[in-house]
This record gives sequence, structure tokens and C-alpha cells, in this order.
Amino acid sequence: MTLNSTFSVSPTRVQPHRRRRPPAVARLALLATVPALLAVALGAQATSGPALASTIRSSSALPSSLQEFANCPVNNPKVNYCLAAASTGTFKINSTTLTETSPIKLILGLIGHSNGTYSVVLPDNGRPAMVAPPMNVPGGLLGIPGASGPIAVTATPQLVGLPTFSLFNLETTKGTAISLPSDVLLGNALLGTTCTVGSPTAPTTLNLTDGKTHPPAPNKPITGSLGSSIKVDKYGVLRVTGTVLVDNSFAVPGTAGCGPLGILDPIINQQKGFPSAAGTNTVVLKGSSGLAPASVIRKYLG
Repeated sequence: MTLNSTFSVSPTRVQPHRRRRPPAVARLALLATVPALLAVALGAQATSGPALASTIRSSSALPSSLQEFANCPVNNPKVNYCLAAASTGTFKINSTTLTETSPIKLILGLIGHSNGTYSVVLPDNGRPAMVAPPMNVPGGLLGIPGASGPIAVTATPQLVGLPTFSLFNLETTKGTAISLPSDVLLGNALLGTTCTVGSPTAPTTLNLTDGKTHPPAPNKPITGSLGSSIKVDKYGVLRVTGTVLVDNSFAVPGTAGCGPLGILDPIINQQKGFPSAAGTNTVVLKGSSGLAPASVIRKYLG
């Protein structure tokens, strides 16, 4: 599936766009802790497999402290800001808990509009906007502790539709800040290259908030965080740390495309408890981000 390279934010009750003071701009940078998660892949294309394993490219023209902005779409003259982030976290799906210890990296551009909304512009150099490293699935294919070799399984979150976000909800820590339609690619030789939990037509939709959740039972409310530290570096880049985005109200569908003609779908579903109803799943993402004036990045990238 090919995603549009630009999508707009729905109107929110925020002040009209202008040159923002650092505290207001900082809150934009907090958007980038999703990964995701997750998670997460805000790519120029929603792809699976090797494309998501790519790393954000480095540009020798950029100072070392600005390398994370190398894929910002600064060729678009309307882009005002470059947003880059790295986040880790946990994904609890029914009885299985996945831990992302390697950072999920995100890079995108932002266009500000006079009505206070923003459009997101994805990289225009063929690189994905988000790179999600594979996570080891506890028990592997057969649910055996310490599974390795041919029964080991990895899980890689990937975007299968356009996300949305609300700056107003993020700033007020109420409601959904970022919504991500996602699936998870399962990596294992026996499962093949198309085995996913969910699909583009039946995604897992993460409605991430930095505020308080209101999940169905048996889950109980949990709370995220807007951020713990905001600093501006010598390049005028706003650095934000300590952001926590959460959701424990989402449902997870069953698998699709596992094994030849999907023959292993029922086995994986039974072993891992898919589909998993809303109220039995949780995602918690923690990260840091940077928001750079696009003019600064253009200075080095041309």
C-alpha cells in the first residue's frame, strides 16, 4: 500500500499558527514518541519486511547532533519544522508481553497553517519515516520458554494506514493525541514473509494519549505524561525527554497469511490468544524527541 506523502490534522482549538515560543513548540516534539510505536511506520510507503529494517540515513553535511534530521523532507519549501524521535516501550497483547529495547526512530516534517492545524509531510527520499526494530516473541512459535532457532519468532510493528493526531488533545493531556492503524509482522521461516497480526483491512488501531485512559474491563485506567524535560540546543533544536504515551483500550485481531495459504493462522491464534478483545491489551511508549526549524536543516542539506 502506498501512503500519501502529506496528511492534515483535523482542526483543533489551538491558537493560530505563528512563531511559537519554545514551550508551545516543544509540545509538538512530544508527538514523535510514538512509535508507534510504535507504534508506530510513518513511511512514504506502508511496507513489511526488509524496508522497515532500514535505518535512518546519515548525511555528512549535517553536524553530528543533527543527524537524526537527515531524512526530513526539507525539499518541500512549506515545511516549517523537522521532527525526529526515538522511543522504546512495552506491548502487552493478551498474555504475551513484548519489549522494545532498541529505539523506534521517527522523522517527519510539519507544515503550520493559519487556523492552528498542522500537516505532516513524510520523507521524500525513499526512506521510511519510522523504523521499528523486531522484538523477540516470548516462547516463540510453540510457546516454549527460551525458544531459539527455527521456532523463534520476532514481531515488528508496522503502519498500515494514515495516522491522525490532535495537538489540542496532546497539550491538554485529554483524549487521543495520536491514532495509529497498525499490524505486526511475525518473523519466522515456517510462517513465511506475509504473516501478520492484523492487516490493512483489519488493523489494530492504537489511540495513544499522554493523559488518562478509560479502558473496558478488566483493564484499569493508566496515565501517560507530556514530558519531563525541555531544552533548546545551540542550533535552536527543542529537545524533549520523558514523554509517555499509552493506550489500553484497543482490540487486536487475529493473524493473516501465516504459512502456505494461511494454514498456520489457527495455530498461532490459539497459541497466542488472538483475536484479543479490548480491555486485555496495553501499550506504553517512552521516548525523547527533537524539533528543529526546517531552515536550519536546509542550511546543511541544501
